[in-house]
Amino acid sequence: MLGKKYLPHLLFTAVCAVSSFSYAAEQPSVTMDRPGAGVKEIKEGDNAPDQYQRPSLALKDWKARHLSAPDKNQQWVQLEDKYALIDIPTGTIKQMVPAKGHK
Repeated sequence: MLGKKYLPHLLFTAVCAVSSFSYAAEQPSVTMDRPGAGVKEIKEGDNAPDQYQRPSLALKDWKARHLSAPDKNQQWVQLEDKYALIDIPTGTIKQMVPAKGHK
C-alpha cells in the first residue's frame, strides 16, 4: 500500500524530468571549438565569445536574411550554422535562429 501513496509523486517527477529534457533539446545552440577554451556548447542566455561583440562581425544585411531589427545596443552575427542576436555591452546571446533557410 505504501507504493500507491508515492506513485503519483513518482509519476509527477518523471513527467517533469522528461519535459525538461525535451525543452533543452529544443533550445538552439552551437558547439564551438575555441583555442585555449576547448569545445563548448553555446546557447541563448550564454555569453558569446568576445570577438562577436565587435562591429566588424555584425551582419549589416539582417533584413535580407529575414531577421528582426536589432535594438540600439544589439547586433546579429553568424555563429557556425546559426544567427545570433548579441547584446553588445554584455555579450549575452538574446536569440538564436538557424542560418539555413533564412537567407
